[in-house]
Order: sequence, then C-alpha cells, then structure tokens
Amino acid sequence: MVMLNGQCLCGDVKFRITAPLTHASACHCDQCRQWSGHYWATARTKQNDLVIENGSESIAWYPERHAERGFCVICGSSLFYRQIDAASEHVAVSLGAIKGDTGIELSRHIFVREKGDYYQLPAEAETYEGDDE
Repeated sequence: MVMLNGQCLCGDVKFRITAPLTHASACHCDQCRQWSGHYWATARTKQNDLVIENGSESIAWYPERHAERGFCVICGSSLFYRQIDAASEHVAVSLGAIKGDTGIELSRHIFVREKGDYYQLPAEAETYEGDDE
C-alpha cells in the first residue's frame, strides 16, 4: 500500500495519501505563480485517498471561478487545489508539502504561455500552452 505523508510549513496541517499519485505537473499560470511565488508543482489523488490527520480546522479554501485552493491559515502554505464541480473526485496536492521522496516525476508543464521570463523550462519537458490542449 502506498502511503505518503505531508504537512504545511508550521506542521499544524498534517495529511497522508493512501494511493499512488498521478498527473504530476508544473503549472505556470499567473494565478499559480502568484499563489506559490513560482510555478506550482502538484500531483493528483482521489479526494477519498487524501486523509487530513491534523489541522483540518486550519485549512481555508480560496474560491476561484471553477476551483478552489486550500492553504494553512496559520503559516500560509499552499497545499491543495480542487475543481468546484461536484463531479470531480480528484484533488491536486502540492508536491512540496510531501515529506520525503514522492516516487513521482513531473510529466508535464502546463500554461507555459504565462510562465515567468526569469526561468527556462528543460528542453525535454512536455509542455502545453494551456491546460491539456
């Protein structure tokens, strides 16, 4: 059984993931860069496979048009991203919040048309101008 553990910077929010992560990607959109301070690396899991072990009351959700972003209200760590659509069963988890090795590599870079001019993508990177076009 796969088990990954993660937490926010202050350690109040602790979580575990009980299934393999999928769709590891780096998002370069303006919103992710503003929210995280750089591009944001995530991987997906089913919401039922994300178990909040501590600090659920410290997670706030910032609403956007079609999604919401979960963060720790104490330290501000960017932790989760999920579609508001009720049919969506997945949540994206910040790879930086996972403690130790993840066992996954970035498979794609999305919204690269919005990437910052201060860094370059690896030449071999699979890139998408938008999300999945």
